[in-house]
Amino acid sequence: MRLTTKSSYGVRALISLAIMYDRKRPVPIKDISREEEISGVYLEQIFNRLKNQGLVRSIRGPGGGYALVRDPSDISVYEVVMALEGSVNPVRCVSGKGEKKECGRIATCASKEVWREMARRIKETLGDFSLRDLAGRTLELDPGKARKAQLYEKSLS
Repeated sequence: MRLTTKSSYGVRALISLAIMYDRKRPVPIKDISREEEISGVYLEQIFNRLKNQGLVRSIRGPGGGYALVRDPSDISVYEVVMALEGSVNPVRCVSGKGEKKECGRIATCASKEVWREMARRIKETLGDFSLRDLAGRTLELDPGKARKAQLYEKSLS
C-alpha cells in the first residue's frame, strides 16, 4: 500500500504550520513551497482540500496565508491523511461501505480479516502522531528550521 504525494506533501506542509503555530501568524503558501520544495500550484490544491476538510484556514491580503484551525497537538497524522486520501484501507472490501457490492466473496473470504487488521493498525499508527509531535521532531533533526522560523518571524515584524 502506498499513499500519494498529497499525503506526504500535506503532512510536511502542515508541520511547517505547526512550527509557526505559536506565533499566531498565517504563513504564505509561497514560503511553505520554497521551504519544503513543493510546487506552489500543487500545494495550493492540497491546501484547498485541507481547508475544505476544516484543518486549515486561509487569510487573504497582505500578511495573509494559511494557518492551522486547531492546536497542532489536536491534529493527528491520520486526520491529515484521511482529509487528503479519503481512506487508508488497503482494499475496498474493508471500507464498511457497500462491502457486498465490492466483492461477491465477502461472506466466505478469510483474507478480509487480514485487510481489516491492517487498516486498523494503519489508523492506530497514524493516529498516534500529532502535528506537534512531528514539528518537535523536525526541530530536533533540523535545528536550522528553528532559526529560520525565528528569522521569518522577525522579517514580518
